[in-house]
Amino acid sequence: MIPFITVSFALALVPAIQAHMAPYHSSMWCLNGTSGQDNQNTNDAVNPLYMLPKSQWWMHANNNCDKFPPAPGKFLELPAGKSFTVEIATNRAFTSYSYDGRFVGTFGDGQAHPELEDPAHSTCVTSPNLHTENATRATGTAFAISYNSNIEDVTMENLVTFTVRYHTPWKLLTTYDVPAGMPPCPAGGCICVWGWVASHCGQPNMYFLPYRCK
Repeated sequence: MIPFITVSFALALVPAIQAHMAPYHSSMWCLNGTSGQDNQNTNDAVNPLYMLPKSQWWMHANNNCDKFPPAPGKFLELPAGKSFTVEIATNRAFTSYSYDGRFVGTFGDGQAHPELEDPAHSTCVTSPNLHTENATRATGTAFAISYNSNIEDVTMENLVTFTVRYHTPWKLLTTYDVPAGMPPCPAGGCICVWGWVASHCGQPNMYFLPYRCK
């Protein structure tokens, strides 16, 4: 028999299961949510940016995510010529950054989804909301970098895409390659941004999230 507390907790997470996706990492803005408290069940970072002016989608300002920086000393490490991994999930609760990883699954909603292992899966995946029918049709995601340490100094002109992962988002663990000639960041680190524009299976939402990187 499943303990009542486990069932109750799972039910509390149900609204988040239908949410969208974001890469979770200790270096991200609004890792703890936007309430000013450490919310392990937050999905503030995954809210899609649809039909918004730049002032609202830039750095995910629409819900004040850009006002909650990562803790001091937390960086997304970018080893030149190697790779880094993030956890793309619907909610922090389904990552290793919450509840000691108790609710981590193969996919970003904490589930295994064996049915999605079939490359011929032909219906839109809505849980998690991946905006695709299968991995081969996932539009791809990217990270860009600005060689500025202050998020206020980042502009479209100094933000450059440096890595792309085709056929994502898909599973929770997603790895991106770093160019061998990647220049080092200044002492205070750089600002990186993750981007994704969904092309079908629902609204053409966009995602734009900042990270402190080096």
